Order: sequence, then structure tokens, then C-alpha cells
Amino acid sequence: MTARMDVREMGASDLAAVQAWLAPGMDRELPASDAAERWLLATRADRPLACLRLRRAIGLDSPRHWYHVGCVVHAAAELGLVHRLHTLQLGNDLTGASEIADVAWDRAALDLAAGAQALAQLLAAALQEVAARRDAHAPRLIVELPGLRDADGRSPFWQGLGRHFYDGDPVAAALRFGPAWRGHVAALLPRQPIYTDFLCPAAQAAVAQVDPAARVLLDLLWQAGLRYAHHVCIDDGGPVFECATDLVVAPGAGRAASVPARAAR
Repeated sequence: MTARMDVREMGASDLAAVQAWLAPGMDRELPASDAAERWLLATRADRPLACLRLRRAIGLDSPRHWYHVGCVVHAAAELGLVHRLHTLQLGNDLTGASEIADVAWDRAALDLAAGAQALAQLLAAALQEVAARRDAHAPRLIVELPGLRDADGRSPFWQGLGRHFYDGDPVAAALRFGPAWRGHVAALLPRQPIYTDFLCPAAQAAVAQVDPAARVLLDLLWQAGLRYAHHVCIDDGGPVFECATDLVVAPGAGRAASVPARAAR
């Protein structure tokens, strides 16, 4: 049986260890305000092994963008023709939501079972925080899941859509600009609805699909009551899971509920 991990807040001395796990575009700085967000770590013998952030409200200081996955129907009754077409509409629908973000773990140190355990304990701690302080969080809680990528790290969704409007390297841009990069690239994307039928088959198939490496996180979110609600990330088409804050279910209530405050490190 895998030894239990502890959950605590991130300290400045943990940053060097965590940097290696974080994907391009993830936030790499400690929260400016403890009231606005918390960055939690799962540790064993005080060694950082996994992390996540809990933010109380997003997009209020800098716009966040997503695609809403919808549909339009074209019908000609006289001809007996009805076509239901899926669309992508760029927008800021989830502005102000609370968010669990920057979920990452040390894949070199943790096998699948240990990684699942670390994520489960972190997620339980975050959800118990939300459940205990619902009035301090937004009415909606969201989590962005990573979309499909090939063996070279390229997103078929981006290759089929985003690259037509920004032909630079999205990974390099994410490394350069950090969390702000999607806001920069959103300024280049069309505001009109996009018919997914105009995308290549690989891009269409990638809409709202989760990278296999994140399946364990998807399963944990599902158990906690979060569901896909027709929004996807603009860079890789990964789904956004969400639920009403009042309906948050905190798994494993009890042992992981209390998270020590950040130590002066």
C-alpha cells in the first residue's frame, strides 16, 4: 500500500522543485494574496510531489477566454433537409468563476497509483476548502483539463484551428508569456462562430477530449460532481469541467480537510 502523503501550502523554497513539473503556460509564481488563492502541495517526508492552485475568482483583472461548444440548425422543410452543425464561439463565459488550476505532479517520482493518490488528496483538500467557505468562492467552480497532444507535444486542435491565426510556436509563446499567453492569442482569433465541420478530422475529433495522462484527474473530478459543460480551452480543445459551488462534493472528508497555512520559508 502506498504511504500516505501530507498536504500543505506552497512555500518559496518549494518553487525550484515544482518548476520542472509545470506545463508551459502554467503560473509559476506564489500567490500575491492568500485571500485570492492558495497553492497546495502533496508531500512525503516534506518532499513536494504534486500541486494545484485554488483561485476564488478568475478573469476579473485580465480577460480569460474559452470556446463555447454549441450548435446551429439549418433547415429547409420544403426540401426535407435538416442539418445540425456544431460551432465554436470565442467568449468569456466563465469569468468570475472559482478555479482549480495548475494541477501537476512529479511523474518521475510517482507511478500511476501514487500519482492518483497525490491528486486525490490535493483535490479533497481544495474541495473541502470550497465546501467550508462557500460564501468566499464564486457560485461556479471550474477545472480545465489538458487536451489531446501527439508524441511531439503538438495539439491536433491547435493545428486545425489556432495556427491559422497565429503561426508561431504555441509552446514557446506559453513559456515566454506564461498564463497571459492565451489572452494574447485570443486577440487574434475570430469572434464569429466557427463551424467545426470546417476543421480537419483530427481537430474535430480532439474537441473536448482529455489527454490520456490526465484521465485519473478526470475520474476524480467526476467523482466530486464536476461535469463537462460545453466549454473548451482555446489552445488544445481540452474540456472545462464545472459545477455549482453549492453542489461541491468533497471526497475523503476528514483526514485531508485541514491544510496548514504556508510556512515562512
